[in-house]
Amino acid sequence: MKLPFYTILGPVFKKNHKSIRDLCGCPFLCFSPIYVMILGTLGVILSIFDIVRIIKCGPVLPGYLVRERLKTGKLISPEAERDCKLICLVLSAEYYLFLLIGLSTKNPIFFLPFLILYAVIISLEAIIFFIRAIMEGMEYKKTGLLMSMFMVYNWLSVFCTFARVVTGCDV
Repeated sequence: MKLPFYTILGPVFKKNHKSIRDLCGCPFLCFSPIYVMILGTLGVILSIFDIVRIIKCGPVLPGYLVRERLKTGKLISPEAERDCKLICLVLSAEYYLFLLIGLSTKNPIFFLPFLILYAVIISLEAIIFFIRAIMEGMEYKKTGLLMSMFMVYNWLSVFCTFARVVTGCDV
């Protein structure tokens, strides 16, 4: 079965096959399928737990779940914030469930939503980091930097699992 965008992804994978294999052969990425299974399982469980927690709170989120800058209700109403959080959590559970389905069926198509979404998120974070570095100087928080590095590692693990599952007939 051909991958979506195989006319774009196929030549890239064929041209960079050795580089991708070398990258995914690094010691910290060797166990990426096991890590992706743990990541997907934890992601689904935590997303469902948060969905249930927010639904139990009722139509308006309690104070400890509301973001500080949104407490006044001027930017977005409390009901709309609750709905946006629920939408994001359902999509999050869906992406993590796709990872588990992709691992169990060995179908690379199920890894693409996660890879595309997190590639966009990582790119936007990098752009914001460089803009802030130019405008305000190199001032960063350790937790934000650690979370960004963790997100890149998650993406690389899913990418390496995706690259292992992709066969020659897929591209």
